[in-house]
Amino acid sequence: MSEVWNKVYKSDNAFFGQEASNFALLCFNHMKMNNVRRLLEIGAGHGRDTIFFASNGIEVDAVDYSVIAVEILDRLAKEKRQPIKPRVFDVKSALPFPNGYFDAVYSHMLLNMRFSLEDLHFIFSEIRRVLKPKGFNFFSVRNHNDKSYGEGIEVDKGIYDINGYQVRFFTEKEIQDLMEGFEMLWMGEEYEDPVDLYIVFSKKL
Repeated sequence: MSEVWNKVYKSDNAFFGQEASNFALLCFNHMKMNNVRRLLEIGAGHGRDTIFFASNGIEVDAVDYSVIAVEILDRLAKEKRQPIKPRVFDVKSALPFPNGYFDAVYSHMLLNMRFSLEDLHFIFSEIRRVLKPKGFNFFSVRNHNDKSYGEGIEVDKGIYDINGYQVRFFTEKEIQDLMEGFEMLWMGEEYEDPVDLYIVFSKKL
């Protein structure tokens, strides 16, 4: 899938737009109230949310498996002189950070890519490991109310290939099953054109 996203970012350096997502704005309010200083963003893409967090005083380590996306983000971070450390990384591997390093972890629509349930449980265990005690895990995923749910070709259980993009659509139960070691603070639904999302705020126990 990295080839797909390299192609996307090569053809459009700002595929998801330049403005921070609504999800990032919601999360930032919570981060600010809880004095989040050091953030890990997984699946950062070209950095529209990364730049927003950093420009508001948060030190961000940003990982993505698209080389092109990370090159774009690295250039923008340097141009804007923001406290961002981007790197190419596949989150199916152990995160390259020490235990208890981050105040919060953030991902926007990363976890609905083609990850098996085993992959997802591993990713959450790694997020838990690198978070400080009572650190926050903010994430959004596409849900079963999305108009594209069930379209395309089912390439794995619950994962559909829709025009070359392989997407998992989550139920509430599937999210709850990933919450081992976390307290669910809040879960809601949000429409971000053109997709329907579950947005989740959780805290390491």
